[in-house]
Amino acid sequence: MKRSKALPENLCFPVPPARIDGTLTEAPFLPDVAAEYLTEIQRWRDDVMASVTAGDPIIDRIENLTPRARSRLRTLLDTKWDVRTRGWAATSNYDLNPYPVARPLSQIFEPMKAVLEVLHWRAAVVNYLTDVWDVLGKPELEMGECAAIGEFMRPARLAGRCVYCLTEFSFDHLDPEDHGCVMVGPVGAR
Repeated sequence: MKRSKALPENLCFPVPPARIDGTLTEAPFLPDVAAEYLTEIQRWRDDVMASVTAGDPIIDRIENLTPRARSRLRTLLDTKWDVRTRGWAATSNYDLNPYPVARPLSQIFEPMKAVLEVLHWRAAVVNYLTDVWDVLGKPELEMGECAAIGEFMRPARLAGRCVYCLTEFSFDHLDPEDHGCVMVGPVGAR
């Protein structure tokens, strides 16, 4: 049986450079900071896609990262979906979309807007992974497969951070409802 080991940091979702919560304005990062963070996220996505596609030995250590889970991870990280995949996402009730940054970073004129698009995309994926296995009948992914995919969606150190907005909070405000998480509103299952 495969045992999960900590992923290298480049395969863990990068932590935002500042708070992403309801106490901030629409653009919590300066454009240069947002562009740099977007570059980190893009590097993360590229590294994960390359590792999952090439069969990196590091990936082989992740328990329950089955061929089906790998395929779903590639789909979630893809920037373009065919009609069938869009139909699947539309009927999933999780507000799933292709990975949103499909153009070169040099062509992004509003980096903070692009960062928020990616963070909303990530929150929808996390919401999907925490819920899709809990159904009557045969789930499209098993709980272990969702956990394996979820390892890539978490930062290297998630403790003390909201699973959706990745902002640090004290334990009594960690639950998304307790801090009015700005990422929860658009991602709940319908």
